[in-house]
Amino acid sequence: MNTQKIKERFDLVAQNYDVQRKLFIPCYDDYYLSMIKFIAKSLKTPQNIVDLGAGTGLLTQFFYEKFPNAKFTLIDISDKMLEIAKKRFEGNSKIEYLISDYSNEFNTINPDLIISGLSIHHLSDPDKQTLYKNIYKNLLSNGVFINFDQFNADSCELNMMYNNYWYEQIMNSGISEIEYNKWLKRRELDKENTIDQTKQMLREAGFSIVECIYSYMKFGVVIAQKIT
Repeated sequence: MNTQKIKERFDLVAQNYDVQRKLFIPCYDDYYLSMIKFIAKSLKTPQNIVDLGAGTGLLTQFFYEKFPNAKFTLIDISDKMLEIAKKRFEGNSKIEYLISDYSNEFNTINPDLIISGLSIHHLSDPDKQTLYKNIYKNLLSNGVFINFDQFNADSCELNMMYNNYWYEQIMNSGISEIEYNKWLKRRELDKENTIDQTKQMLREAGFSIVECIYSYMKFGVVIAQKIT
């Protein structure tokens, strides 16, 4: 994994990252708000939540609103992104921050929920497989992993159709040409899998319950539970 390149490109866009989320995610409300509402009603209340590739803390913010009594650990390689997260949660003693490349190894104290948003698709397949095993190892028994991410369609033809529609939506969103080109540069880092490939890797990591609970073109939410 080229961590330095990923860090550099996300450091560059840290200040505008949150503002642009709705421009880059055409299904933003369903993807985040509806799914997290469903998850919050379906999960046993977590006590210790880890956010991998937490960035500016956007995904943590949504989960914090549902689970305000939980402890959160935000892990990201970009210090500039985490600086935005620190401002977001300023004065909140329940939030901790760790500047780290989570793809190699991460150690946290008994998380019962690990989340990630639009981050893991930057990893190579071997790094993803290592990560999923580490997630499984770190989770408490009956703990849950939830990945909000980008995925390929099963066929190249349909994936191209998804990409073309997605790019057109972004171009027509009002975003500047400069910001659009920065996004295209970040797209060069993407190493997306299909949802089925992701589910298979999670099963191979040890998860016995693995489901896709949301899918809209390039965007999906996959949930896996550790049963021991």
